[in-house]
Amino acid sequence: MLTQTPRNTRLAAIVILVIAAILMVVYVPFASFSMVNPILELQLERIEQFKASGDPSWPLLTLTTWLVSFFYPFWGTLTLCAGLAVFFIVKPLYDGEDWARGLGLLLFSIPSVGGAYMIVPWMNFVGTKYGGFPPAVAIMMLGLIPFFAILLLDKGDMKQKIVDFLSFMALGVAASYSFSNGHAAFRVLYGHPKRPMFAEGVAITFIGFVGLWVGWWLLSAAIYKLGVRKESGWYLMVIGGVITAVAGFATGYVRHTTVDYWLNGILGLICVVLAFIPLFKERLLTKYSG
Repeated sequence: MLTQTPRNTRLAAIVILVIAAILMVVYVPFASFSMVNPILELQLERIEQFKASGDPSWPLLTLTTWLVSFFYPFWGTLTLCAGLAVFFIVKPLYDGEDWARGLGLLLFSIPSVGGAYMIVPWMNFVGTKYGGFPPAVAIMMLGLIPFFAILLLDKGDMKQKIVDFLSFMALGVAASYSFSNGHAAFRVLYGHPKRPMFAEGVAITFIGFVGLWVGWWLLSAAIYKLGVRKESGWYLMVIGGVITAVAGFATGYVRHTTVDYWLNGILGLICVVLAFIPLFKERLLTKYSG
């Protein structure tokens, strides 16, 4: 437990968390808002190119502009709220309160997931034309660094640290990928030019959209529950992993345009496999400080 970690180490961890929380409040919202227009300008430019060339897929990109202009501010504002919440749990985290550990992990998963999502549209448009460092990487790291600081600064042997690192990394990556791919499935489902009719191979994206977002919610809940070592967290990890795997594999099997859904299915399956390894289940649910 954190209370069994040396005082100086705990103080260093708290400093990391506080600095991250400050930046989540004063930097992330403005950074996420400022990325919207540069992406949209290039997306609108590409839409006109598609229209001029007679490419029938331009409506898909039109919906993308609305999704980007909604979800970038959404994740930026959600990160601001998470950063504010961190200030209220700094003392309980320092004192080693279990509930604060779980809540801290959940709060810092927000910029991690949001930043990971923001990277792709930026790189696909602004990055490919102008290059440069994606601001979304900084947002993602503001979540990842304190997230793993909370985990790895907990007192425990090397087995415990490996179990925590691999398990929570799998949950975080699977949750992030599930949000992004659910977003992509929604874009295809409702942006397709044949809607409200289903074009061939498009109906499956409803499962990709709803299934992967349900997986994202459950895996995020598992981060909190396993952070406080509750058995319900283990079940959330398994159920969320199964739903993510089924939705990912099913969507990938029907749609052959990308391997992302297959990768999403594999990530969900990894969560399930890890949960059923006896050592992982024991260490995730048992407070161990040996």
